[in-house]
This record gives sequence, C-alpha cells and structure tokens, in this order.
Amino acid sequence: MIYKIENIPRLKNLQVEVEPKGTGLKTRVSGAGSPWLHLLIKRYFGSHNSLGLIGTKAGGNVYTLYFPPVPSRAHARLFESFISTRVFKRPRPMAATIGITGLCQYCCEHCSAAGRSTDQPVMTFQEIKRVVDQCIELGVSNITFTGGEPLLRDDLADLVAYVPQELCVTQVFTNAAELNSKKIDELKKAGLFGLQVSLDSPDPFEHDLLRGATGAFTAVEQGVMEASRAGLFVGISTYATRDRMNDHFVPRMADLATEWGAHELTILDAIETGNLKGKNYLCLDRTSRRRLISDMTRINRQHNKAKVVTQSWTNSGRGFSRLIGCLAAGFQLHITARGEFTPCDFTPLSFGNIRESTVGELWQKLTSHPEYNKQKLRCRMQDKTFRQKYIDTIPEGAKLPYRITNDKEG
Repeated sequence: MIYKIENIPRLKNLQVEVEPKGTGLKTRVSGAGSPWLHLLIKRYFGSHNSLGLIGTKAGGNVYTLYFPPVPSRAHARLFESFISTRVFKRPRPMAATIGITGLCQYCCEHCSAAGRSTDQPVMTFQEIKRVVDQCIELGVSNITFTGGEPLLRDDLADLVAYVPQELCVTQVFTNAAELNSKKIDELKKAGLFGLQVSLDSPDPFEHDLLRGATGAFTAVEQGVMEASRAGLFVGISTYATRDRMNDHFVPRMADLATEWGAHELTILDAIETGNLKGKNYLCLDRTSRRRLISDMTRINRQHNKAKVVTQSWTNSGRGFSRLIGCLAAGFQLHITARGEFTPCDFTPLSFGNIRESTVGELWQKLTSHPEYNKQKLRCRMQDKTFRQKYIDTIPEGAKLPYRITNDKEG
C-alpha cells in the first residue's frame, strides 16, 4: 500500500510504500523530503516492528490495540498526524477518548472521574455522532468509548457502528460487569476493533475490594476469555503504584493476561487525580518506574506472552519515546460524557464544551495554550510545577473539570 501525505503541501510528492512481511513491515520512501525525514519515517515503522505482532486484520499487521492495522487507510491517517505533529509542529490528534455515560456499577478507589460535576446532561446519541464526525475531520484514527461504564448505554453498538472503519478503529473501555456473549456479539458485528478491560489486581480478593463489588474479578476473567474466543482484540488495562513494584506485579498481571487470551496489557501510572488526589505516596518514584520498564522489556522478549505497554516508557524519553511523551494535546484529546473538552481523562481542566464550540475549535484553543503548545516528554499531571500552577490552584468546591482560558494561565 502507498501512503501519501495529503494535508501537508510540502510533502505532496512524498510516498511511503508499506508492505507486511511476515511479522514485520517492509517500507520504501520516495519523493520529496530530506534524507533526515526519510530516516525518521524508517524509524517510525521500525518502532512498530519492535512492538511485536499481536495479530492481523483486513490484510494488515496489528502491533497494538492503539494503532490501526498496518498498512491500512486508517493507519495512513495516523502516520500523517504523527508527521504533522512531530515534524511540522502542527498538532493533529491521533486518538480521542469519548465518555458516553457517567453511570457505573462500581466505586473504584482509583477512579479518575470522581468529583466531576453532574450539572449538565449526558451527551445524546446525535451529539456523540457529531463529536465523532468532528474528531474524524480533525485527523483522529482511534476512538475509544469510555464512561463511567459504556456498556450501560443501550446504543453503544450503534455508536461503534457509526465510526467509519476505513478511517478509524474503535475501542470500548469496560469493567466487564455487563460483558456477556450477547453484547460481545453485538459489538463485534458493529465493527469493534478492540476491547480494553480494567483489572486492578491479579488477586481476586484485592480486585473486588478495590472495585467495591464481589465478583468483579470473575467478571473480568470471563469477559476477557469470551471476547478473545469471539475473535476480538482484547487488552487488559491496569495501573501501577509504588508499592506494587515490589510484589512482582507486572509479571503476575502479564501471566494472567496471557492465560486468559488477552493480546496486550496496558499499565498506566497511578496519577494523583479523582479519588487518588492527595495520595502522592502511591505514585511511582524513580526506582519503581525503572523496575516497571525493566519488567516490561523482559516480558516483551518472550514471544508467547501478552505484549506489555506502559505509560512509564512512553514518558521516559528513551529511544523512540522521545517522539511521543505526554499524549495530552500532542496525540490525544478527551471529551467527558457531559461534553467537556479536556487534554486527557486524568486532567481536571476543561477548555470548553462541545455544545458551545466544535472539537476543532477546542483543539485549537488547547494546543495554543502556553502550557500545551509545546511537547512535554513526561506526563504533565505528574509534573510538580504544572500541578502547582494549574491543579493546586483550582478553587475549593469548583465544578470539575475546571474551566481554563488562554488569557490566564490557571
């Protein structure tokens, strides 16, 4: 397949031929562009090869649930967004997470949505469709529906089906409490690309305790296995704390993911937001972060294991991760169930509401803000200076996410 850069006039003659070769990719770059750019493109596709193949779909290789199959039209859009963002410093989002409900069966100790205002109504089906259209127009090639718990919404399969599969892959982020064979079949028929299932601990008792519900662990186990058997790409998502890194947490989680048939294990950093606000002692320090990355690297060398993806590596500044860094405002945007536009799901700052402005207008407002108009290698929400300026200054009792403007920096 030939990739062309359609929206960057300076690269209108650039062509990248992408061909799957077994578990890897063969690329050939021709046309306009400096030798340095050609080298970067080779390195970009080489980074896919280094992830390791987790499956195939529609004739393309799948290396992670966060990227469309390679090659594909959807992935070509992601590639163009990457070039626009990192080479030409014109940010185009690759991914959007969209909340579609505030309802949830659980009361999780780490919930990042805790404390959000419920004054506004949840977005309607038509409003979410409009958001999807505007995200696609902006360049998004991965849309993840989240909540609350998205499976509590009756029109979820219709929302998944609305996303054009040739332009964008879709994921659903779920706690699995409502995940049964009927819903799995509905989502698969609707064109769902991947299912991300939350698991807080490899220990059943601890997971149920952290979720505040008996049977939560069993629901995850059954849901992941059934979705995998049904042919969906399935990921398990969890979070790392400082003390967990001393308890073989990553290998234990990877073993479970592999045993249940999951394709990928995502490990996010514990972030001091929502129900974790004021619990900085849980957050990773330098030692635990190094241990996490070391465990990830070792496990990913074992080809019979579920692949491990970690936020700690993405924000490490190591190798290719220097071109990634904090995803907020660089590669990703988040829209809450009530339409508030935020940099990411963990940031309690709003740049406006989709009922008042378009997604494109709000993206422009975000990426022109003095804090978000430049790349940052590490997560802003874990940066002391950022928190002192923007998070700690949120007035007591203010509605969350807190509205921020470009004419004042906090």
